Amino acid sequence: MMHTDVGLVFECAGDTLVGVLSKPTAPLATAVVVVVGGPQYRAGSHRQFVLLAHALAQAGFPVLRFDVRGMGDSSGVARSFESIGDDIGCALAALHQAMPGIERVVLWGLCDGASAALMYVETNRDARVAGLCLVNPWVRSEASLARTQVKHYYTQRLMQREFWLKLLRGGVGAQALRSLAGSVRRAVRSTARASRGTDGGLATGVVAYQHRMAVAWQGFGGPVLLLLSGDDYTAKEFLEFIAVDPAWRGALARAGVQRQDLAGADHTFSNPTSREQAEAATLAWLSRHRESAAHG
Repeated sequence: MMHTDVGLVFECAGDTLVGVLSKPTAPLATAVVVVVGGPQYRAGSHRQFVLLAHALAQAGFPVLRFDVRGMGDSSGVARSFESIGDDIGCALAALHQAMPGIERVVLWGLCDGASAALMYVETNRDARVAGLCLVNPWVRSEASLARTQVKHYYTQRLMQREFWLKLLRGGVGAQALRSLAGSVRRAVRSTARASRGTDGGLATGVVAYQHRMAVAWQGFGGPVLLLLSGDDYTAKEFLEFIAVDPAWRGALARAGVQRQDLAGADHTFSNPTSREQAEAATLAWLSRHRESAAHG
């Protein structure tokens, strides 16, 4: 199907946001808004979001990708992914104004864009959002990083013959060994805190962003697609985090959640094969749930 890319300019809290709407010639009633994490602009690494938008638009799904305040061509002060909820809401409004026939919107986010999409749902309970596609969600904390390093990096290194040969020859410095010991200590402490429900700042009364994400995930009524890259520490860290944090208990078993692992893919699907796999997985999921909504 043919499509055209149309520029959109819209307001957000006194600032001007710039986006690109990939508009099919015969658009479906389900659209996608790409939530861009930072520091990043609407094209994405190696034009990832451009290629995704075109692949989905060719199948009939309108796609809006936009620059949040302070990034790319949008005005304003740059802010963290925890503070772009207004930007997402304004993008949804701009999409509906440009295409009044849209009935359902899916938020598609990579890394902290996925985290921002979840926090938008948690804060706004926006009925326009019918689905979430979350790719390698960001849940980074000192504790989760330590657990991931111990399990997926240091354990692997300790199994390598070359590591022990370098250690015997003095090629592994004292700093590297101290780093390993420190990561092990942090991992043990954080696992104990998580088991008591005090990880992520909750013990001090601060609602950590990871907890807000969990509340949104557990309470969201629409379908969720979780795409995880096989060769990505952010994806591994996400799985480590939700395995021990009480707020995420049972998250992957929740009704409506589909998890798909893409073996060999890196964080941004930088090689053509993994990028096409991610696009195909997104398209298949969108098509299935579009049909379900049409028959519902």
